[in-house]
Amino acid sequence: MDLREVVLKLEEFGSTSLAEKWDNVGLLVEPSKPHWVKKLMITNDLTEAVLAESIAEKADMILSYHPPIFAPLKRLTSSSVKEKILVSAIENRIAIYSPHTIYDSLEDFAAPVVVVIICIDTYAFIKRSQFLNK
Repeated sequence: MDLREVVLKLEEFGSTSLAEKWDNVGLLVEPSKPHWVKKLMITNDLTEAVLAESIAEKADMILSYHPPIFAPLKRLTSSSVKEKILVSAIENRIAIYSPHTIYDSLEDFAAPVVVVIICIDTYAFIKRSQFLNK
């Protein structure tokens, strides 16, 4: 599915207008077009380990509940962990979307619903990440 379609589906589920004014939500990293999303990783926080797993699994997009970009960035270098993560995501053509307070405002939100909405015309296999607590 084209990235634009995925973003539209995410925003149908929870509009960016629902987010708190101070929050940074929505599509935060957009690879150059065209960008097809065949595999989406879902995480609470985008860490180096989650990004490494996403790259290994050949993910095209990461839905990170907490936004990896919150404070304004003046540059993208390898001097901080956050910057390294963003540079690596860009180099690997991985889109990043953060719903944070959008989803906080929804009643009875559950992550599997997002996967069902995104994958309505395909079959999705979801495996437990090695980084989740068992």
